[in-house]
Amino acid sequence: MNIKNNFFATGIGSLPFLDKRIAVEFILSTLNQHIPYWPQLPKISFYENMHIQYSQGFPGVTIDLPNKNMYIDTQKVSFIEEFEACFDAINNEKLDYFSISKDYAAGLHEFLRQIPGKDLKFIKGQVIGPISYGMTLLDERKKPILFNAELSQIIASFLACKAKWQIKELRRVSKADIVFFIDEPYLVAIGTSQFASFKKNDIVDKINHVVDAIHKEKALAGIHCCGNTDWSICFDTDIDILSFDAFEFFDSLLIYKDSLNKFIKNGGILSLGIVPNKEDYNLDGYIDKAKEVFKKNKALLSGGAFITPSCGCGTLSIEFAKRAHILIKEIAQGYSGLR
Repeated sequence: MNIKNNFFATGIGSLPFLDKRIAVEFILSTLNQHIPYWPQLPKISFYENMHIQYSQGFPGVTIDLPNKNMYIDTQKVSFIEEFEACFDAINNEKLDYFSISKDYAAGLHEFLRQIPGKDLKFIKGQVIGPISYGMTLLDERKKPILFNAELSQIIASFLACKAKWQIKELRRVSKADIVFFIDEPYLVAIGTSQFASFKKNDIVDKINHVVDAIHKEKALAGIHCCGNTDWSICFDTDIDILSFDAFEFFDSLLIYKDSLNKFIKNGGILSLGIVPNKEDYNLDGYIDKAKEVFKKNKALLSGGAFITPSCGCGTLSIEFAKRAHILIKEIAQGYSGLR
């Protein structure tokens, strides 16, 4: 099975299930012929929130569980010691340092438990991107750590090691090829005053640091951004896959026609977030609407694509999330027939 020239369904990351076993069983039963992924389960625990899930081992991490808050305390007594330990682990690739425990990723560990022996061609993992991580995590002064000169230097390396640890764990239990998404929702803020001090090349370099780590582990790397952004930044990176909200923003992506065509010509894969993750949206008859999207953009999609919900489904009802995942599978199969 060639991942190019085919249509495969997969998920973005989060699901609303309260039972990790049922969540993984649903993914494997629904997407077993496509690209199963491990689920983030934010309704199970505060630790499952995206920026918190990847925080173990980051210097200065302070969790205020009663108030459901996490921040980086650069003034804590142990900060220098923690920074040096993290820096040493990065430089010497001590990947066990970057492990993610069951308390922070119940879905990942359940996925690792269930997939051995499964005849899977592809599986998917994910990590938060360095821009979104650096803007979401605040220090004790409520300032994004992306603007902390010391911490900003290690964010991308830290997340690259998190990705490498995860890929090695997935490969330990499965012979499937690995697809790995870098979640960068904060790219929607590019061009605002928040990023006035950042050059485009700096953003590309930070993302590429994680992409390169994924490539070194012989996995495909993608960026997921669920809103509108300066898509040229994504095309300037070394990604293999661009995951975007095709339900809302396909037309805005087409503005970057030359870069988009070059991306496709060079073997890039589009991942269409074509099923809206909006609870009040009526999904009945949506396959017909998805067919219209295909016909309108047939030249771009003739070489295949991934089909996903428009974003994560962690805040939705279980019923709606299930329906969305069944739909992406049906759409992927339908697109294969249309081509």
